[in-house]
Amino acid sequence: MNTVRVDLSFDQIKQALRRLPATEKAALWRFLDEDLDRAAIARRFASTVNAIRKANANLGEDEVMADAVRTTREVRRAKNRSGH
Repeated sequence: MNTVRVDLSFDQIKQALRRLPATEKAALWRFLDEDLDRAAIARRFASTVNAIRKANANLGEDEVMADAVRTTREVRRAKNRSGH
């Protein structure tokens, strides 16, 4: 069996994947989904949520929501400037 090695950057892979037809993207999604460690993802998510709660424990809900809205607006502005 012959081995072929191709060196592509992550950005090159993303660009190639974006050109795939929707049916092939869906097939790739199903293929990659089999490799996901859902328990690890759930643990990491729970850990992140707990860290956020701990960091905001002394803040009122209104203050937290105002910060979330402000951050969302900043991200959207940055995304619009970058053209994505």
